[in-house]
Amino acid sequence: MKRSATAFGMWALVGTLALSGCGKGGPPTAKAALPTHGSAGTTALCNFKGGPENAPVKVVAFYPGRHEETLAAVKSLLQKFPEQVSVQIVDWSTKEGIEIRDQAGLSCAGITINGKNAMDLTIDGKSEKVMFVRGMDGDWTEPQLLAAVQAEIAATAKAKP
Repeated sequence: MKRSATAFGMWALVGTLALSGCGKGGPPTAKAALPTHGSAGTTALCNFKGGPENAPVKVVAFYPGRHEETLAAVKSLLQKFPEQVSVQIVDWSTKEGIEIRDQAGLSCAGITINGKNAMDLTIDGKSEKVMFVRGMDGDWTEPQLLAAVQAEIAATAKAKP
């Protein structure tokens, strides 16, 4: 009986994280094994790759699905910056996805832009530090994502000889 309660608690934690995108109080203290999706799975994986492989700006989004607006904003970067940006979405509701997310230094949903998930930005003359963690309109906005990508495009252009 104790094993069933533990298993239920683990699945409740996984479900809560997948739906909420992690709490603002920080990452969970224990990592639960996340389910993989078989042919009878109920949730479609959101893995995606697009844009030129040699793009100077690489945006990688780590989400366990159910973040449609956030993922749409990330994918829209391909139309807004077609030659300068590549996009990868890693669904971390799989063992492989969570390993890739952890290697990127994240413990929750978030985005990296050329390997960074925190950037100092100037938007409308106002300087701010933005952390691309959790979903859009939580800790960051779509205008902040656009400003961060534009800043990284400018930085990579300056770095070229």
